[in-house]
Amino acid sequence: MKAMARDIIRQFRRPRGIALLLVVVMIAVMLPIVTDMNYEARTEFELAMNYKKKAEAQALAQSGLAFAAIVFDLQKQVETLLKSSALKSLGIQSFEIWDIIPFDTSLLRSFTSAGPFAEIGELVGDGSGDAAGAEGSTAVTTPVDEGDPLFDFSGDFKLEFENEDTKININLLDSGAKEGVARMLWGVIEPQLYDFLFLENTARPEFVTREELIANIADWTDGDDERYLIGGDERTLYDEFLPKYVVKNARFDTINELRMVYGVNDVVFRLLAPNITIYSSGRINVNKAQPIILEALIRSYAKDKNMGMFYSEDLMREFMGKILSRRARDGFYKAGDFITAVREEGVELEPAISSLLSAEGSFYRIRVRGERDGVEALIEMVVDRNFNIYFYREG
Repeated sequence: MKAMARDIIRQFRRPRGIALLLVVVMIAVMLPIVTDMNYEARTEFELAMNYKKKAEAQALAQSGLAFAAIVFDLQKQVETLLKSSALKSLGIQSFEIWDIIPFDTSLLRSFTSAGPFAEIGELVGDGSGDAAGAEGSTAVTTPVDEGDPLFDFSGDFKLEFENEDTKININLLDSGAKEGVARMLWGVIEPQLYDFLFLENTARPEFVTREELIANIADWTDGDDERYLIGGDERTLYDEFLPKYVVKNARFDTINELRMVYGVNDVVFRLLAPNITIYSSGRINVNKAQPIILEALIRSYAKDKNMGMFYSEDLMREFMGKILSRRARDGFYKAGDFITAVREEGVELEPAISSLLSAEGSFYRIRVRGERDGVEALIEMVVDRNFNIYFYREG
């Protein structure tokens, strides 16, 4: 009886469920390891796929760049045609192709794959029809070499053209055009709207007047150490900067370099940056210039500065509306047409402005964006009308 009791007690003391416990422990240990390995594998795969898409997007951007060269050549042919005596007598003014045609393959593809455009095979036919159905007749099939369908490729590219001659070239501040550039800059910052930027404020460490700001920008590019318009040593303005640096006395390499000029804070930079360039002929294309640039020209070269419109933003907006309406309706065939339009609206401009104006572009900024499954590549460049490259970057 006692032996039986001891056997029962031993059975209850025997360890149970050890295999299940080991399985649970192994799962707990392996789960984070497997999860981490799976995450790393997925990450590496996605990185590889993104690299592949980036390379394809870059190739599309390069293709778009080659397409841009073709567009430029076509533009030159169109301009030559429009300047012919026959078309000129009809009053047809010059235009730029990219203003009327969007060079975006995602958009152009929709026009070539549907709508009014028919496939070549549909127009030629395959030889079937009534002739094939006639007894004893033999269907005649005309071989047609259709070539590759237009825009039949994966991904897209988009071209953007911007005329640099619609902006003020600040690098010409070290040339004979210094006075003209300075006057145009003054015209940009002259409106009363920007008075708050030039009111004396002791809390602002780099307080400057309008005149001092323009002088400091000019001093950054010229080759001497004397302050333009004001006099004195231009280097003293930068003595207290940390880290300390001196005036460059050379041309700007980038627009962002303007931030280093004494008195150019973030607000001033955002005002000037869209309206300046370091690549242009120096002549403003009045057919494409933004209203702020046209207004700056008028403000800078108006013979009578006491007109009410120069002291009233509402009157200036009304006047600029008239000039822009005339440009949209008639265009400016030559620079003198802009001067005439301004004069006919009541403002006489100084003759010196003629050397600053043009009716066509000379330098263009081209942006090509390649896109493949949401991954983009950018190529940006500045070229002249002969497609000589002055600036190039990839991103």
